[in-house]
Amino acid sequence: MHIIAADVGGTKTRLIVADVAEPDNILYEARYLSGDFTSFEPLLSTFINESGLDAGSVDTLTLALPGLVSKDIARLTNLPWIIEKQLLKDRFGFNSVYFMNDFQASAFGTCLMQANDRVVLNQADSDSKVISHNGITVAVGAGTGLGIAWLQAGRQGQRAYDSEGGHIDFAPVSDTQIQLLQFLQRRFEHVSYERILSGNGLAALYEFCAGKQDPAITASWVNRQAQSDEAADNALTLFVQIYAAYIGNIAVLFKPSGGIFITGGIAAKILNKMQSEAFTSAYLDKGRMRALVEQIGVYLVTNDRIGVLGAMSETIKRYNRNQHEQAFKKTG
Repeated sequence: MHIIAADVGGTKTRLIVADVAEPDNILYEARYLSGDFTSFEPLLSTFINESGLDAGSVDTLTLALPGLVSKDIARLTNLPWIIEKQLLKDRFGFNSVYFMNDFQASAFGTCLMQANDRVVLNQADSDSKVISHNGITVAVGAGTGLGIAWLQAGRQGQRAYDSEGGHIDFAPVSDTQIQLLQFLQRRFEHVSYERILSGNGLAALYEFCAGKQDPAITASWVNRQAQSDEAADNALTLFVQIYAAYIGNIAVLFKPSGGIFITGGIAAKILNKMQSEAFTSAYLDKGRMRALVEQIGVYLVTNDRIGVLGAMSETIKRYNRNQHEQAFKKTG
């Protein structure tokens, strides 16, 4: 019997399948461009066909999904898909289908990251007297959108909680950022951090820094041109400063003794900027709370499988729990 986990994103979707008898042994893995499919079902059909799985051999499916996730149906952010659990069960014959927020999956995945899967941006102080060991770890990431979730250890094991923290109000901390806020207010009804800390946001930062609008500008273009184009370099620096300030806010809010893990599709592509003084200074610039944020570990995740691995780890737990419950009912 097999289990499938998928990390569904606005840009790409990654899936893996494993045998329940050897869940740590990935049998097949694939990544697809989400925009190449009109909905999730044909993408899943493609994956199952390419993996060579027999029809009806998959017991459990877990989907890590961007945006608000309800019990039975999910309407995705930044992707025009609606995914229904019962439809998936009926079409593919799954016994169980689970939904979770994509950053919940990333939060679970933080436990699976090794030293070579991450870069330290701010070293944690294990002897800190400023923060307590509260068992909280935060996953945050900018990509197609901006997501955040946190993991907390408890008596029943680890639980991950999602949020829509990417949509909180952007808080400028300099004259330049105040001007940026005014620039974006003319474009959007509400200026959240996601309006800035996303692929489209980086393009908007370039337009702000260059003083011109160009619909052809993309985040990848800004990153490529940063070495030779002053406006692109300024946009990238401003992006990193705002990202760092936002992560500093998270540090103050959660005081996560397990650290903050930066995921998403952008950070790893701008690693040099993320390791620069621009990031460090903005992250630490918390006034009377500087001593607090100094103690909290901040890590940039370079392994882009963190979400799907986190979803698979939760799939395994749920499958085993279901098997235990069924066995108990038979003997009960």
